[in-house]
Amino acid sequence: MFETGKTYTLVRWLPGLTKSGRPRPQATLREDAILIAVGLFTNAMLFWDGIVHNNLTGIDSFWSFAHIFMYLGVIGLAVWITMVVLRHQDDHQVLDISQIPYGYGLAVVALPLAAVAGPADFIWHSSFGFENQIDSTYSPPHQGLFVAGGLLAAIPAASAWRRPGTRPSLREFLPANLSVMAVASLVLFVIHQLSPFYVAAAVTSDFQDDLARFNDAYSAEGPNSEGLARALVHYGDDLWPYYFYSTHATIAGILLFTIVTVGAILLMRRRWTLPIGTVTIMFTSLGLLYAMLSEYREWALIPSLVLAGAAGDILLSRLVGERSNSWRMRLFAALLPAILWVLYFITVAISDGLGWSATLWCGVVVSAALLGFLLTLTTIPPAGPPGEPGA
Repeated sequence: MFETGKTYTLVRWLPGLTKSGRPRPQATLREDAILIAVGLFTNAMLFWDGIVHNNLTGIDSFWSFAHIFMYLGVIGLAVWITMVVLRHQDDHQVLDISQIPYGYGLAVVALPLAAVAGPADFIWHSSFGFENQIDSTYSPPHQGLFVAGGLLAAIPAASAWRRPGTRPSLREFLPANLSVMAVASLVLFVIHQLSPFYVAAAVTSDFQDDLARFNDAYSAEGPNSEGLARALVHYGDDLWPYYFYSTHATIAGILLFTIVTVGAILLMRRRWTLPIGTVTIMFTSLGLLYAMLSEYREWALIPSLVLAGAAGDILLSRLVGERSNSWRMRLFAALLPAILWVLYFITVAISDGLGWSATLWCGVVVSAALLGFLLTLTTIPPAGPPGEPGA
């Protein structure tokens, strides 16, 4: 796109652009740390906005405190990224795109996208209102903001990816660790109403007892008994497949949470030998963020994530270590989600009573473990024939 040595000028009042072809610089650990600190503030404001939309009704203003501080966070990210990029430029009148630090090129896409999606969000809300249902999460401006936010949050991890070394200390790895966590939290925020850490009601005994009061269109026996295919389109009367939809929504949330978190850990492990504390920090942060959405009414679920994170760190240290054996990583990826969801169901059983049958909750644990194993086939592909790539 850019010819080496040639200068391009878009408009007179903006700096020119050139491409020198010089080696791209590496941002400092301090620069990455400040970026992720501002990013975490912005992320927290997003979840604060989630509190508003999930716990209040009658929202009719774009200018809520959560919105204001969230957009201030985005502006803060833009300012800091600009400062970092300019620090590595020899001439501020003609900017050398070859001198944009590793990872920070993501901002070239993310910041213009946020600049368009932000005002579009205001226009969309003004035109279609401030929905309290799940619809607003999927509005085009919100999706644009999520993509922009994910790209901005990924910059410290992308920067660290190009930093020499494969065995960072926890201090050195913290910006990248929190960066990956922030990206994962954004992905999960889009489907947060499905997450079992948002509301654990569907798996509790009280919920299942309450569900039994309704006429379910798909019953194993009784006057309402009919095939599942018929039950799923049974509406217009008092019969409806309550159990089917409530159960499958929760299972979908469990499996999606597994894909995002285990996938993120496998991606990090592909590049680095992860320091002890990496998984605990990631899972604890996700637990604290998700509990915000219910105004910490589901605080009792946080320990299951913390303990699963600690177990994950122990498995990475003792089972995997610095070894590259694929079977060890595959075993780790199967054990971690199994431990997480066993701890989750134990927590629910202690705090609220577990309403799911052994067939269901055991099957979900096994499904999550198998899903973790399958994820390793994308990050740690099987070996090819001797002498060929992947062998």
